[in-house]
Amino acid sequence: MTRRVEHLGSALVKGLSWTSRDAVRVTHDGVVGDRHWSPVTPELRCIKATDFPGMVGLPASAADLPTEGDALFGGEPQTVSYYSQQVSAITYGGVLADRISEAAGQRLYLAQVPGPGSFLWSSPISVLLRSELDRLPDDVGRYRANVVVDDRADPLSLAPGAQLSLGDVLLEVERELERCVIINHDPVTGERDASLLGHLRSGVLLGYGCRVVEPGRVRVGDVVERRSPRAQR
Repeated sequence: MTRRVEHLGSALVKGLSWTSRDAVRVTHDGVVGDRHWSPVTPELRCIKATDFPGMVGLPASAADLPTEGDALFGGEPQTVSYYSQQVSAITYGGVLADRISEAAGQRLYLAQVPGPGSFLWSSPISVLLRSELDRLPDDVGRYRANVVVDDRADPLSLAPGAQLSLGDVLLEVERELERCVIINHDPVTGERDASLLGHLRSGVLLGYGCRVVEPGRVRVGDVVERRSPRAQR
């Protein structure tokens, strides 16, 4: 049976609502527009999903993003703490930052990585296999994967080094993805509605982080093929 791309998605702002896409453009840095923004504290620390899991229910569109007039520090890049990394980013106030602050109950701003790069802790692209959701809710938005592959009729077996061809893009699996409490929250309301970590593979693993071998476009419905790492396209 043919395996196909079932869903595509990204988030304009790290940690906020996940947006389904009909098609995406992929560069070596990941999906264009995916998580180039992150909420930050006044101390310029990126907040974690565990700080405010309910923010997965906060919608954000391109029209909501800050404008040049909302820039802080004269629009000059500042050093932002992103977990153990130090990232150069421009910080903004504005309506969306105010809305996130109100929902979180604390003052927050928005930081943007200028130019290529984004607030991605792991690999540039995340892939989820439908065949792995047998004992889990099938509302795939809660898992926040860039690519969801429908392989239920012919389950894939992936490990680091495996390659996937989809659309114009060739991906290579780098690692299995460790999950956090964010998957316990409804992706629309942000409310906690499940306790799923105990149902994942040992190490709370679900899905795969991939590097981009060949960039291009991917569309929902594209055929997905597993390739040998040495295969030439």
